[in-house]
Amino acid sequence: MTRTPTADGTEQAAPVHELTAVETAARIADGRLGPVELVEALLARIRTVDPAFGAYTAVLADTVRAEAEQAAKRIAQDGPRGPLDGVPVSVKDLFDVAGAPTWAGSAALRAAGGTPAAADAAVVARLRAAGALIVGKTRMDEFAFGTVTPGTRNPRCPDRSAGGSSGGAAAAVAAGLGPLALGTDTGGSVRIPAAMCGVVGLKPTYGVLPADGVAPLSWSLDTPGVLARTVDDAALAFAALTGAAAPAAAPPVSAAGLTLAVPDDALFARCAPEVAERVAAAVELLAADGARIERVSLPLVDLVSPAVSLIMAAEASAHHRRTLQDGAELHPTTRDRLEEGALVPARDYIDALRFRQLLHQRWREAFTGVDAFVLPTVAITPVPHGEFFLPQPDGGMDVVPVASTRFAHPASLAGLPALSVPCGAPADGPPVGLQFMGRPHGEQTVLRLGRRYEALSGGPWPTADPVAD
Repeated sequence: MTRTPTADGTEQAAPVHELTAVETAARIADGRLGPVELVEALLARIRTVDPAFGAYTAVLADTVRAEAEQAAKRIAQDGPRGPLDGVPVSVKDLFDVAGAPTWAGSAALRAAGGTPAAADAAVVARLRAAGALIVGKTRMDEFAFGTVTPGTRNPRCPDRSAGGSSGGAAAAVAAGLGPLALGTDTGGSVRIPAAMCGVVGLKPTYGVLPADGVAPLSWSLDTPGVLARTVDDAALAFAALTGAAAPAAAPPVSAAGLTLAVPDDALFARCAPEVAERVAAAVELLAADGARIERVSLPLVDLVSPAVSLIMAAEASAHHRRTLQDGAELHPTTRDRLEEGALVPARDYIDALRFRQLLHQRWREAFTGVDAFVLPTVAITPVPHGEFFLPQPDGGMDVVPVASTRFAHPASLAGLPALSVPCGAPADGPPVGLQFMGRPHGEQTVLRLGRRYEALSGGPWPTADPVAD
């Protein structure tokens, strides 16, 4: 259990907002913490902290209080229903939550009011089946088309972006506004904000988690994912979402015996220097722990992002065709991207899908003799709000959306599982993400690696304390 020192040198239990999901579940299960007490403390912190950071777009205070009361009675009578019984979880505003409207980050949809969802999205229903309490819906880029989440500030560095499109979810976890959050990852939208907010982000293999009841951006890329304080928390949530047994607490297994592929120097040259330095130091830690490191070139890397962008634009435009025709007042960038998607020729879309099949083959070959790839999550550190152009080390210029997604897109296009963990320690500077990318259905391998690196680097990053800051 997390503890903090008092003035007289003794220790007391940490405030509930500092507890991990694993600690929260354990304290609820053995009666040290009640769901009602927990929810009231969390709602109070949201009222105090969230106005400055904009993580939530809707707080479901009345319903989560009712759920907490029901959970308290159920646990007292029958014990925990599942591994997350009584644990609060936030969900990105793409997921249907019964009784609440889904605005998908769109001011136009919000202004229109919206019809409350008749049922939970499939993954939300799975969380409830495990006993989770849905505390609210988090802010996102409009229709998940972006990497900055307008209106959300980064709890680690408030003058900078929280990343996107699941930026509200990452900010909520980083600021102690809930121990777990559900997001979606189409081109990196779980891993990018996780990296920028100093939290953990898990993108499972495409298709492992159902997308029923999730407003789509790009149906052939969209993947529900998890944001969490620690790798153990992400593993607990993933187990609940897949119906697996809750992982047993155990010391992190060393990296000895694993072969890790690391991109060659040419790819690292496209990173901000502090990102490249910190990721290189992480690779050295893993090598010292017994991992075998191979330097490789990522398959077809220069063609991946163009293919992702083309597929995403075409599929998003097809889904939002009626929205465009009705003349809804969308953000100008969203409207431009949807209109561009409508102009994608069918042959180009089909060629991008064929390229994806070729990429699948090349990645299968690349994983021969390799357990996981290790690379940066994002090529840059969090950028100041509104910044778009970035100088590159070679004197050229980069743009934030490209720099944000360069290392995230390969796992998206190939449908591979990937985990982002904070790279280094908070004292090292702004957040940087370290990404482990695994074979299809290789979630347990990337979780093992993330857990081990987390231990080697000094443990998970603590909850940001914006109140004290």
